[in-house]
Amino acid sequence: MVVTFALYFLRLRSIEFSMLGIICSLLFAVPHEFIHGIFMAGNVFMYQNLKQGMLFVLCDGDMTKGRFVLVSLAPNIVFGFIPFILFMINPSWIFLGTLGALSIPMGAGDYINVHSALTQMPKGALTYLSGIHSYWYIKEEV
Repeated sequence: MVVTFALYFLRLRSIEFSMLGIICSLLFAVPHEFIHGIFMAGNVFMYQNLKQGMLFVLCDGDMTKGRFVLVSLAPNIVFGFIPFILFMINPSWIFLGTLGALSIPMGAGDYINVHSALTQMPKGALTYLSGIHSYWYIKEEV
């Protein structure tokens, strides 16, 4: 969050936010999870425990490493990086800058999943989700 806001303030050269950007970054939590679900394999389930601030999707299908990385990053790209890059190109789009600056760090758990997949999953491995955990395995040739 520090990095995105440092870039935001350096580009804008003032302390200005879009209240709509702040509200949308919070409201986009559900669409964020839907985007995860679009790219998942098998049956997709949304889990929520708003008292603990938890909202995520699960699926019962196995995914390749590449697909798992795409599933993890897609909503962060849509709601975070694309709006933030557009703001960096045109700093008058404060709504997009605020939305992106807040949405990028909200994907922290997704970035951890990507890091784990890229550093722990060997080539040819598949991953599956069980509760809030993901596991990988290598399919045996019969």
